[in-house]
Amino acid sequence: MTVPYYVEEPLTWKQVKVPYDIVQYCDAFNPTVDREDLQYIDCVWMHMGYYGVPTHIMKAVREEWNPNIIPVFE
Repeated sequence: MTVPYYVEEPLTWKQVKVPYDIVQYCDAFNPTVDREDLQYIDCVWMHMGYYGVPTHIMKAVREEWNPNIIPVFE
């Protein structure tokens, strides 16, 4: 279980919870950037559909990207 990540949405500036698959994807593609940085928030907003790209398309992009996840405990 991971700590939930919240970001302000660009329309109303209310805090919204970011789905874990988006956090995982943006962490992998922005490894040197803090989560408070605009580059990271931009990745989150794009994958949450705020830029006009349908969310099902962005979900397909995340599903196509499939990192090798090695379990720590089995």
